[in-house]
Parts: sequence; structure tokens; C-alpha cells
Amino acid sequence: MRTSHALFALCVLLSASQAHGQWVTTHEQTYLPASHNWQFRKRYPAADRLFNAFDYGHAILYEELYRRPGAPASRLERDEFEHLTTRVLAAAPRLPLEEGAIEVAYARLVPEAKLMFEWAHVLHRQVYDVLADERLSDAQRDAAVATLLRYYRSRPDLAFSSRPKSMELMEGQPYSLAFRRKYPKFNGLIWAYHWMQVGLYDALLGGTDSHARQSNVNAAVSRFWQMLGDAPERMPRLMPMTAAVAPRFAERYPEAAIIFDNLHGMHDVISDVLASPLVPRAQKRERILEAARRYRDDSSFVMTVAEWRDMSRHMGVENMGGVAAGFLPALPTPTVPIGASHADAMKQRAHQGHGETATPAPTPHAGHDSSAAPAATKPTPDPHAAHTPAAAPARAAQPAKRAATKTTTRPTTRPTTARKQPAKATKQAGAKPAPKPAPKPDPHAGHGKP
Repeated sequence: MRTSHALFALCVLLSASQAHGQWVTTHEQTYLPASHNWQFRKRYPAADRLFNAFDYGHAILYEELYRRPGAPASRLERDEFEHLTTRVLAAAPRLPLEEGAIEVAYARLVPEAKLMFEWAHVLHRQVYDVLADERLSDAQRDAAVATLLRYYRSRPDLAFSSRPKSMELMEGQPYSLAFRRKYPKFNGLIWAYHWMQVGLYDALLGGTDSHARQSNVNAAVSRFWQMLGDAPERMPRLMPMTAAVAPRFAERYPEAAIIFDNLHGMHDVISDVLASPLVPRAQKRERILEAARRYRDDSSFVMTVAEWRDMSRHMGVENMGGVAAGFLPALPTPTVPIGASHADAMKQRAHQGHGETATPAPTPHAGHDSSAAPAATKPTPDPHAAHTPAAAPARAAQPAKRAATKTTTRPTTRPTTARKQPAKATKQAGAKPAPKPAPKPDPHAGHGKP
């Protein structure tokens, strides 16, 4: 008996040491009971099944990155990408998957991060249900979303902050950008997922009746499939920001929109940590948990809501896949190369002197219906109008020929070249170069750790 007890104690100690001494007390939590639950699945089954496939895509990505750090890029870029796009997405599962059965090693590494994602996905799905429930009035929908947000915040150990996080947290770390630059196709696929996840909110809000909402959802799903053609050329080149892709939803439910942007930002961080050789294997759990704490707190790497909206516009909706409702058939033309960062997009815009694109206007965002973001096109009711950079009016006065030159210039795969091309094209067109703007302070500076 004593021998068996001793062996049991030894096994416990060995298991603890192999798990880096972690002792996880976080627990799962299910949907808030409500009459609107499962309405989205009932009314939009094709879109709902795609979400189940998205969960598989995230899970297999983390598992492959962690278990096979030395595998060739083709394992994800070719093998898993083809499996996902031709089989998993094409015949998406009817019910949500148990991700722990797919990402076994990753779930053991950071169960806390896995549960954070699952808790945010519960919020995602319940908000879809609220917006899809035809029995609810607008006032009832607003009250239901507020209730769901209170329920979500009741788990501070899992809940993402509802304060916007700066791009420094996602792109300014030593390991940042490792994943998108080594795996551009798979990264584009993940961002296409995120585009549709936030975009469907505007598809639902943009319809005046059930038929219009069904049409909008079908159009968004079709646009998602359109992004997968000729990968990664048609995929988003920057992380889709909710305020740009789904402006109606971000205006009406800013707290939820910010939570979802923080969720998607942390997805990128974990991909980078797992893919980066700068993070030793023994430190990957520590780096992921560090990022998780930062995305949960309300003090580190934060920006104001006005800065978050401005940043979303500055990045260019054309680089995020375009708006998710009211678009025309053609995909927008990106202005940054594949593998670019938010900083690259900001520098390019500053170099070109185009200032802010507050809405998906016809010239810079070819193929888009500018009516897709009515709240942003009306300057009077916009509470953040005072934060618009002074460069915006100058942009409107620029010759149409210059704008056409910008949209027809083919982006290169080298960020530095992409920033120089527009200036060269302007010179050839005979346009007088614009005076170099005075250096402006970075709106995201000073948002580091307190």
C-alpha cells in the first residue's frame, strides 16, 4: 500500500513538472439561457456551419505550430490549407467541435488561453442569435446585447478587455509578424475568417426585413469564398477591424466590437509566439499567458475609442477585405503588400499624403458601395469627428488623376518599394508634389506597459 502511494505521488510530481508547474483553476461556462439562443443556426445554417469549420482551422493551426516547429512551411501553406478549403469548409460540420480533441498539445500548454477564446466565442454566437431573432424589436435587441455583455464580463479571468488595445501589443513585440510572413496563405485564411465573423453583424443589421437579412448574409458568405480564390492575393492583408468592416455594428455596439478586435488580435499574437524562433519552446507558455493578461486588463497598451476608430480608418478597409454589407461584386484593391503591418500602412499613407479615409469612398476603395457605412459618412452626428486628422480635407481636393494613379499601381511584395511607387507615379503624371507634412505624433505612442 505504501509503495503504491509513493508511486502515485511520484507520478503526480512528474506530471506537474512536465506541465511547467501549472495548476489551472479556470473552468468552462456555457450560454446564458435566453429565448433567442440558436436563432442564427436555425435561420442561417450555412453560415453557422462555417463557424464550426473556422474553429477547426484555428485549432489545427495552433497544434501544428506547437507540435512541429521545424516542419516546412508547405505543411500549413499547402497541405493543411488545401484540406481546410476543399474539404473542411466545403463540407463544414453541423455542430461546434470540441477543439481540445484537435489541439491536444496546445490545449495542455495554455488551457487558460483556450478557455478565453471559447468564452469570447460564446459571446460572438449569442450576439448573432440576438440579431437573427425576428421576434425582437430594436430596443429588445439592444437590451439583450447589454445583458450578454454583463454576462461576459462576469468572468474577468476569461473576458477580453473592452478598452481598445494598440497595435504595439500585436505588432510591436520581438516575435511579432513571424506567422504572417512565413505563412501568408494560412494567415490570409484566418483573417478571412475574422472578416466574416465581424462582417455578418452588419449583414444582419443592414437588412430591413428577414428577406433582406438573408440576402445580406448570403452575399457575405459568397464574398468570403471569393476571398479564397488565387490565395493569398484576394485575402485581407491587414487584420480586419470591426469599425471598418462592420461600421454599423461598431457604432451601435462599440463595447462588443472592441472585445472582438482584441480577441482577433490575440489570435495573431499566439500564432506569432508559436511560429517565432525568437521565443524558445520553454518560454512559449509564458509569452502567451503574458499576452493574455494584457488583453484582459484595462491599463496596458490601451487607446481611446476615438483613436481606435481613427486607426481602423487609417489602415484602409480595402486592405481588410472591404466592408461586409452593401459592396459591389469586385473585391477592393489593396494598397499594401502581403505581409505588411499596420505601421507599413500608416507610413505608406503618410508618404502618399492621402491622410484619412474615413469611409469606403468610391475612389480609393474601388468596387465598394459607399452607402455601406452611413453612420461614418455623416460628419454631424459622428462623436469622433473632432479627431479627424487635418490631412483629410486636403485629400479631397487632390486631382482625380492622382487618385487613379494610386489605385492602378500594382502593390509589390516589398513594403519599402510599395511606399515609393506612388510618388514616382505622381511625378510622371506631371502633378506638383505635395509639401511634406510636418511630423505628427504617433496616436498609438505611449500605450505600452504602464
